[in-house]
Order: sequence, then structure tokens, then C-alpha cells
Amino acid sequence: MGDGRVIAVAGAKGGVGKTTTAINLGVALAHAGQTVAVVELDLAMANIVDFLQFEPERTLHDVLSGTAPTTEALYPIDDRMHVLPSGTELAEFNAINVAALAPVIRSLRPAYDFVLLDTAAGVSPETIYPLRLADEVLIVSTPRVASIRDGKKTIELAHRVNGEVMGVVFVRAGTGRAPPPERLATFLETDLIGAVPEDETVAAAQDMSQPICLFDPDSPAATAYQEIADSLVLGDTADDGDDDAVLGRGGVADLQNAEAIAKSAAKADPDGMDGATKPLESDALTTGDPDDNGFEFVKRKGE
Repeated sequence: MGDGRVIAVAGAKGGVGKTTTAINLGVALAHAGQTVAVVELDLAMANIVDFLQFEPERTLHDVLSGTAPTTEALYPIDDRMHVLPSGTELAEFNAINVAALAPVIRSLRPAYDFVLLDTAAGVSPETIYPLRLADEVLIVSTPRVASIRDGKKTIELAHRVNGEVMGVVFVRAGTGRAPPPERLATFLETDLIGAVPEDETVAAAQDMSQPICLFDPDSPAATAYQEIADSLVLGDTADDGDDDAVLGRGGVADLQNAEAIAKSAAKADPDGMDGATKPLESDALTTGDPDDNGFEFVKRKGE
């Protein structure tokens, strides 16, 4: 088996469905015959155990603090799929070495076809560092205005750390007055990887601590995740170029750089301005256009 494909499942806004997407995409990839590891990288507010029926004795926090090998913190969830959860105690967070994430992810590559990094919300070194470690970044967003803005911000973050954005997945699609996913992806200037419809079965599955792809494989949401997985398996794989050209393979120096990037990115105006003066290369997003169901795509000055 060659090196696995590392995908960061990301989105600056919390509550948009990153963990749900990482878990269900992992199950769907496993059902497509792939081996998958899902790594929970919300190091301060871990909650993947709430989505799944297991109680980990060892976690990523133990691995990063040097008290356990990676193999002892991997748990089987489905055939061909393992999860590496983070610890749920805040005291564990103080003992970890975030810079040790790079060798952990490298160690998983030879063992799995796909390594999915379930990233945290917000803008911080812990959020940005995984974008540097992944081959590609998969943006997760709802079709709501605030989520689209934060999706745009996450894409900008990925570009600033030399990350490769593969595209966007919209969850809870088809709700509200938003434009169709294809138009929203065009605004974000990225590919539409898939759209997961609003499906009440998702909440029912979460109440039972099960992925929707196992709870009800024939549900609309599960079907959408399976279609996304199939497209990843059948589509082009990540570039196997020179790893030396990829940022984020080292240790403390990379983490310090990530802190500087986080401070810079936090100043970016999600409405389309970098700082206060420099327009971004893409259009701004505002609300209020009745012809587009409440959305308006505003061109930059001079266009």
C-alpha cells in the first residue's frame, strides 16, 4: 500500500457539520473498499466520542504527550475504518506537543488509503496546522450567509499556508432561501464536491451515537455521503510531488509560523477585504438581493 491521501475537513465556523462529515465520509469510503483513519484534531473541545459508541482509554492527547504510541489510540468503528480521538479533559490539553502532529500523521499514511483530519473551528495554530499537514483541504459549509463567509475565510487560510483546497461540501442543503450549491461554490471559487440534503435522520442517528451511513444507509444524507466518497475514490488522487516543498512537515518552527499566520488571517475581513484596504481576489458576499433569495454577489470596485 502506498502513502495514504490526507484530507483536512475544515471550516472556520463551528457547528457546520465537520465532525459529522468526517465520520460519515470515513464510513462511506470504507464501504467503497478503502481503509480509513479519522483523526480528531479539536484538541481543546473534543466531542467525537459523542457521535460514536466507544469509550477510549488512550487518545491523541496521550500520543502527543508521548505517553502512548499511535496504535494504542486507534479504535475500530467499522470494517476498514479506525478513529483516533482527542481527549475530553482540558487538563490533558496542557500536556500535549502540537508540533508532534506532523510525525503522527506521517505514521498513518502507509497504513491507510485515506486519513481524514477532523479540524477545530476558529482561527488558531491548532486550526491552521492541520491545513499544512494535509494533501488537500475539504471545506464544509451550510448554505447560510455566515457559514459561507467563514468558508471563504477558511479557503483564504488554506491558501496562505500553501494548502490545496479540493472543494466544498454543503450540508443541510436545500434549506432556507439560499442559492443552489453550484452557485455558492462558484462564489467561493472552488469545486463543488457534494451537497448533503437536510435530513431528519441525521439527528436521529446522532442521538443513537451512530453515523448516518450505518444507522440508515438508504437515507438521503447517507446516499449523498456515499456519492461523495465514490467521487473521491474514482477521481484524481493528490499530487505525489516532492514532499520537501510541502509546509508543515517539521516541528516547533512550523508551529511558530502557524501562530504568525493565525494572527495575520484573523485580521482578514470576511466580507471581501484583506485588512482594511486591500480587496481580495474574489467577490464580496452581502445579503439583501430579493432576486437571489436574499443573497447578493457584489463585484469589486472598478469591475
